[in-house]
This record gives sequence, structure tokens and C-alpha cells, in this order.
Amino acid sequence: MEKFIEYAPLILVIIIFFIQYKIFVTPQQLTELKSDLIEYISEHYVSEKTYRDNNINLENRIDRIDKNINDVRTLLISIIQWRGNPDN
Repeated sequence: MEKFIEYAPLILVIIIFFIQYKIFVTPQQLTELKSDLIEYISEHYVSEKTYRDNNINLENRIDRIDKNINDVRTLLISIIQWRGNPDN
């Protein structure tokens, strides 16, 4: 018992430190934090399925754009060659 009384001020300071810096939390505080995190995530992030769908759509659009650019390039090359032909 004398050891406990000897270290009581130190134990009290440590407990106050833990309480002051919120080292220990209650289950209600955890529940509130969890609901805040879920709300934040739902507002700022998208689901993986939505991301994958949008990514696939974007890849398809990029492929179509590349194909259209190649078609335009081929057309321009053929026009240049046709105008450069001395028979015209």
C-alpha cells in the first residue's frame, strides 16, 4: 500500500494526461466518429464499381477518338498525295 501511495501522484498525472489528450474514448465517441467517417467517405469518394464502369467508358471513348484521329490523318495524307500528283 505504501508503494501505491508513493506512486499515486505519478499515476494521477498519467491518467489526467490520457484524459486530456483523449487517449481513451467511449463507445459513443467511436460510434460518432464512425458515422462522421462514413459520411465523409460517401461525399468525397466513389465506389469501386462506379470507378471501374467510368474507367471502362473512358477507355472506350479514348479508343474511338484515336480511331477518328487516324481516319482524319489518313484522309489528310490522301488529299496531300492527290494534290501533289502532277496528273491533276
